[in-house]
Amino acid sequence: MSISLYTTLILDLGDVLFHWSPVTRSAVSAKDLKKMISSSIWSEYERGFFSEECCCEKLGHAYNYSTTDIREAMAVVRSSFQLDESMYSAVCELKKAYNLQVIVMSNMSIPDYALVRNLFPDETVFDEVFISGLVGMRKPDHQYFRHVLEETRIIPLSAIFVDDKLVNVESAQSLGIKGLVRKNTADTICELWATLDHSAKLCQQVFYAASKGFSSTVAEVNSFDDDWSPVQILDIDQTTYDDNATNST
Repeated sequence: MSISLYTTLILDLGDVLFHWSPVTRSAVSAKDLKKMISSSIWSEYERGFFSEECCCEKLGHAYNYSTTDIREAMAVVRSSFQLDESMYSAVCELKKAYNLQVIVMSNMSIPDYALVRNLFPDETVFDEVFISGLVGMRKPDHQYFRHVLEETRIIPLSAIFVDDKLVNVESAQSLGIKGLVRKNTADTICELWATLDHSAKLCQQVFYAASKGFSSTVAEVNSFDDDWSPVQILDIDQTTYDDNATNST
């Protein structure tokens, strides 16, 4: 097991740990379905403001479909739910390798989560689960992120957040959380391993320096042993170097 600056991995569910298809093979077209799940009606439904039946009625009225059409389309979409086995396995390996706390944070209705949770071979890989339908908040709202941080007592700088939507990642980053946008499974897994491996190497450098008597002094207070400040400094320096190198190419 390696020691890393990052102690927590926060994961979205849809298009990160599982995938689904908008092709409904029903009266509702894929185009209309995408509009529906981007609507304010769906947003309220995912926050648990009203029941699934009420949601179907509201969507049917708004998009000129019958309630039955909407219900059938939702059933077909749910039948397409499929676990991303590679991502799930990688999360299990990362958790063990770096002693990570793994948190789920998803925009999802309660009925959908009841189905999705059955996809995972072992739910215990997740230390805590936050679903918008249960907490009444959705990403990218800062309030949702703050709720998760407060409930888990996570230090933002110690967390990595993975989501398939840039707006959600940017919201997390604005609070000090390391954000990764999921593009495809293979690249995301590689980026997670690289980020954690880099952090672990920084920690090794700091612990080596500490073994040589590294200390810090604040104002006129006596010096004290300081193991973690150098990790932050090294990480910021390396990030600045990487950014400058990228901009110069």
